[in-house]
Amino acid sequence: MISLIIPTFNEERRIADLINYLRDNAGLNIIEILVVDGGSSDQTVLAAEAAGAEVHTISKKSRAVQMNYAVSQVKGEVIYFVHADTRPPKNYGQLIDGVIRSGKKAGCFTSIFDWNHPFLRFCNFFSRLPFWFCRGGGQTLFVEKELFLALGGFDESMILMEEYDFISRVKKETNFAIIKKNAVTSARDYRVNGAFKLQFIYSYVFFLYSIGAPQEKMLAVVRKYVTKA
Repeated sequence: MISLIIPTFNEERRIADLINYLRDNAGLNIIEILVVDGGSSDQTVLAAEAAGAEVHTISKKSRAVQMNYAVSQVKGEVIYFVHADTRPPKNYGQLIDGVIRSGKKAGCFTSIFDWNHPFLRFCNFFSRLPFWFCRGGGQTLFVEKELFLALGGFDESMILMEEYDFISRVKKETNFAIIKKNAVTSARDYRVNGAFKLQFIYSYVFFLYSIGAPQEKMLAVVRKYVTKA
């Protein structure tokens, strides 16, 4: 069975709708929906509890720390990570279950943005490709709990790119499945910063990561040039 994990920070406006969507569109029973919050200053926790999720709050805002903690609390044999601004395709649970039953231990969906911008439509195509730089949190991520624990989970020293690092380690151990059904992810930061500008910044961060740049350098670029919606 699948345990679903959502890391949050100040997602009051969308978390309840997401939880309801995830519950209604799994296509297969989900053992639990666990929200792990990194200390939101808004009403994220109350909204998630009201929507029926199991909610945990930790003191550190870090996706890697939040998600690792959540894994220690879940009951399912398969873990499914979903960002708060992303909706997986309908029947996602059934699709994941089919991949796991086929013998693959981890994977993701393809993805599209919720903004019909010509450049972002072009970018959507790359989520279908198997290369590391084509992955991203908006594609969601599922993995057998046993494999997750064997690999040591997410690297908690990482502030950025923790999912890319984890997926690269998964690929060394097993085949990584890409389900060609689209998760829909918010383009909110692209709308605020501009599609071309933000993708250029992210491409530069990817380059820094690929050459082994320190996390602090990558984070400094994001903090200086990216306005978060």
